[in-house]
Amino acid sequence: MKILVVIPLVYGGGAEQVAAVLSREWAQTHAVRVLAFNAAGEQLDFGVPIEDMGLPAQAGVWRRLKIAWQRVARVGCVAREFKPDAVMAFMDEAGMVCALAGLRSGWLGRLVVSVHHNPQWLSRGRRALLALFYRLPAAVVAVSQGVRDELAVALGLPATRLRHIPNPLVLREDEGVAESRQLAESLPADFVLFVGRLDRHTKGLDVLLEAYAAFPAARPALVIVGDGPDRDWLAAELVRLDLHDVHCVGWQRDPQPFYRRARLFVMCSRFEGWSNVLMEAMGQGCLVLASRCPYGPPEILGPDFPDRLLPVGDVMALSAAMQAQLALDDDARVVLQGRLRQRAASFAAPAVAQQWITLAEGLR
Repeated sequence: MKILVVIPLVYGGGAEQVAAVLSREWAQTHAVRVLAFNAAGEQLDFGVPIEDMGLPAQAGVWRRLKIAWQRVARVGCVAREFKPDAVMAFMDEAGMVCALAGLRSGWLGRLVVSVHHNPQWLSRGRRALLALFYRLPAAVVAVSQGVRDELAVALGLPATRLRHIPNPLVLREDEGVAESRQLAESLPADFVLFVGRLDRHTKGLDVLLEAYAAFPAARPALVIVGDGPDRDWLAAELVRLDLHDVHCVGWQRDPQPFYRRARLFVMCSRFEGWSNVLMEAMGQGCLVLASRCPYGPPEILGPDFPDRLLPVGDVMALSAAMQAQLALDDDARVVLQGRLRQRAASFAAPAVAQQWITLAEGLR
C-alpha cells in the first residue's frame, strides 16, 4: 500500500508523536511519504525522509488564506505524482487542507483525517468550519470513543464516517536518552511525577499543587516535567504555597527515565482527547492516578482500575488517593505494576498501526 502522511509540523505534541510512530510502523511494510507544511528545526523520527513544503503559518487573514491555498495546491501535486492508496491527515490544519485538495483532485474516497482533541474545547466558529470540512473525507478517526461520540454531537458528523482508533504506545526496554536519564537520576528517589503542558486550565496543575500542599510535612518530592504558558504562574504558585520540594525540570525530549524512577504518576486534567503520558507511564510500570475527565483516561485504564480514577478538580480526593498509593507495600506495588503494564500493552504500536491499515484497505 502507498500511504501519504500529511502533517503541519514534525516536532511537538501528541499528534506529531502519534504520526511519527504510525509512520515508522507503516514504513516497515508499505511505501510511505511524509509531507509537512513546515519541517524547519528539530524533527521526530518518521521512519522516512520528511518532505518540507516550506509553508509555515502566517499572521493576518489574507496571508493565512494565501498559505492555505498554496498548501492545497502542493498536497494535490504530490498526490497526483505519488498516487497514494490512502492519505492520512493529522491535525485539523492538515485535515482541512487535504479535504480541499481531495475535493479538487478526486481522491476524497481515500482520505482519512485524525482528530486528537475534544471539539467542546473549540470556538463556535471553529466547530462550524470543521463540521463543513469533515463531511468530505472517507473517514474521520477519533483518538477516543468519547471524542468520536462528541464529533457526532458537536459537529453533527454522520456516524458512518466516524471511527475510533487509540493512540499507539511504543513499548520500550532501553534506558532512555542519556541527558534525560542523568537528570532523572539526580532527583530525590521515589518522587511524585507530573508530565505535560504547563496549562492549569486544561491540565489541572492548580489542583495538583493544592493536593500536594495538603500532604504532611514528610512527603516525597514532586517533579514537574513540561513547559507551557503557565511557567511564570507555576513559579509564583510554588512561592505562595511554600513548596520547596517541587522540582520543575522543563520540557524533556524523553520522559521515560522519569516514569521509571517515579513512585507515582498523577494526571489531573480537566479534559483530554486521550492521554499519551498516562499510557506511557503505565507502560513503564509506574503507578498512576488520573482524573475521570472527558475523554481518554477511563478508556485507557479500562474497567479493571476504577480506583485509579478520581473526580475532576477534587483537591482533597486527589491528596488522599496520592497518599494512599505512596503508602502501598512493595508486594502490592509489584502486582499493580504488572497489571498496569499488561493493560498498556493492549495499545502497542504494531497492533494500532494495523488498525489504520485495515481501515484504509476497506476504503479501496
